[in-house]
Amino acid sequence: MIYDISVLTMLALFLLSFVVLIRWILKKFFKINIPNLSRIRIVVVSLLSGLLIVGLGYQFRTSAQKRMDEQSESKAAIESSKKARAKSESKAAIESSKKVKTKKPKQQYKNIETIFNMHSIKYLSNRRIFAKGAGVVLRNFKVIDFGADKMKQYHVLIAPKNASHTYFLLVFGDDLYKGRITYDTRITVFGSLNGKSRINDSQINSGIAQRYAGKRVILVLIDKIQVKN
Repeated sequence: MIYDISVLTMLALFLLSFVVLIRWILKKFFKINIPNLSRIRIVVVSLLSGLLIVGLGYQFRTSAQKRMDEQSESKAAIESSKKARAKSESKAAIESSKKVKTKKPKQQYKNIETIFNMHSIKYLSNRRIFAKGAGVVLRNFKVIDFGADKMKQYHVLIAPKNASHTYFLLVFGDDLYKGRITYDTRITVFGSLNGKSRINDSQINSGIAQRYAGKRVILVLIDKIQVKN
């Protein structure tokens, strides 16, 4: 704005000097005296003064309007930034909430041999077995006998190494394990106990030896199997 005022002032002074110079040239070289030139000078000066005043007023108005426009734009930019930040934070919160909801907690399995006595577990009631037998791991149990039925379901009889006459029965398909199982294979099972039963014709017909018919077994619902041959 100061630069524009300086330009207008210099222009006014230049025009005033130009009028004086013209009068001097006419009087000096052409012997022409213009008696009304002073009035013309006054008129020119008045016009220039009016022009200067109008210019200054316009500059002040333009500067004030510019500041208002800048403040308005700055306020709009801040509001837009706040809205964008709030939208981004809301989206992040929703995505985080979805991840928390869809993320399944990691199953913690307890060693069955620290919960039950392997020699007496087969004599416990189903109620006690259900109460304590959720989320257990049967680690490195030995395969006692096994077979497979027409539905391609494996029937595997296993026992812990320190209680070879306490049997656990596994029934599973190749969706859990597709490898080879042999006698003396070591199996680690992650799952939950499903109460007590006895070896019946279904297990005998699948291939389990007749000598195990009627034996007490603990049933296991399997989550995962690890086999070590």
